[in-house]
Amino acid sequence: MQGMGSLRLGSRAVMYTAETLPKGKNRVMGTIQIMTGFMHIGFGIVLTMLTNVYTSVFVIGEIPFLGGVSFIISGCLSIGAEKSPTECAVKGSQTMNIISAIFALLGIVAFIVDLNLNGLYRSSFDYEGYLVLLAGNGISIVLLIFTILEFCIAVATANFWCRATRLSSNEAMLIVPSATRVDLAAPPADSPQPPSYTELAAPEV
Repeated sequence: MQGMGSLRLGSRAVMYTAETLPKGKNRVMGTIQIMTGFMHIGFGIVLTMLTNVYTSVFVIGEIPFLGGVSFIISGCLSIGAEKSPTECAVKGSQTMNIISAIFALLGIVAFIVDLNLNGLYRSSFDYEGYLVLLAGNGISIVLLIFTILEFCIAVATANFWCRATRLSSNEAMLIVPSATRVDLAAPPADSPQPPSYTELAAPEV
């Protein structure tokens, strides 16, 4: 292959090529996951302070904190696996993205329940209670959008690493960039040439 070098590392290697995943894509998705994790933790603290008015299954289930930490770890591992695609890094990123997808799915269900429980109109609330309810629903809608995005990213990343590690169950080929082309079929330049047939057939004097 022109411009590429092949290195066989046996069963400890993983498949990672620039053609399979465009360079920098994992880094972008990992950054979005980290940002989503911090948003979950930050807005989760705000929703916790509104629980006297805003009933949130999302907060009761500790999803903003457990899910937020999971999203941050998944993003860091995704970025690390792109920089150094070792077996440990790839499997760690794959596992954490699966866990993040589960937390994201639970978060989506919790946000839908929260929006149904906290309608915008309650006769027992005063104006301040209405504003708190409105703010809680606004935060839930924003987090719902980012949670759906996180679910899609986590599933896509886990699926990519699953396909990469499933290419060969026993051993895989690790493709690394190479500045020069190595042709294993060509003999070295300084190796001695074998004698010709005429030289072997000629009698010694």
